[in-house]
Amino acid sequence: MVEQNWYAVLGITSSATESEIKRAFRKLAHIYHPDKNSNPIYFEQFKQIKKAYEVLGNNESKRLYDKSIQLEGKSAYTKPSIQHIQDLIRYFHLFEREMQQSDFRFINYDRIKWKLNYPLFLPLISEMIQMGSEQEQEKLLKQLLYVLSFLPYNELKAYQQKLEFCFSKSQYIYAINQLLSEKKSEAKWNQIKIPLVAFLSALLCLGIYILSK
Repeated sequence: MVEQNWYAVLGITSSATESEIKRAFRKLAHIYHPDKNSNPIYFEQFKQIKKAYEVLGNNESKRLYDKSIQLEGKSAYTKPSIQHIQDLIRYFHLFEREMQQSDFRFINYDRIKWKLNYPLFLPLISEMIQMGSEQEQEKLLKQLLYVLSFLPYNELKAYQQKLEFCFSKSQYIYAINQLLSEKKSEAKWNQIKIPLVAFLSALLCLGIYILSK
């Protein structure tokens, strides 16, 4: 199985020169380095950027990676798969279908975040989204929010800044905040649900004990 598309992570094609690879890495590292931003999803993305440079910045590892792509029947000289908002819509359509078929008891939050981070942190992603029509942006946001709804509130909250940067119109901000509000209420309820059930169970047991006397 082929690894992550490391070219796409750095926003380059595999025809990029050694200096272009280094320049792309430095540009992205400057943005996503933990010293620049404490948001945990930025840290996760920085790890991906660092890994991409480790693979592509070394001639031997790059050669082996390119060979692995070719063995999979994919050209090592194609552009990253996500270039336009329609590509994003197709990506999240498949992601949405995957989540619809998943077993809620075995949700893998790390996998969800990994699949979210890949497109959301591509270079110029906000420009790509905002160049789309209003209908396309609405469709994409609806798909994104559906996938994000599977995450607990504390995980979802980390994406708020990125989402509002990509979807800056007031109606989109409202939809984002609405989901956050719903998940926050859900989180609060989950915090008190177990103690409440335990308390009610204790009361029931006490009632049964008293009635049995």
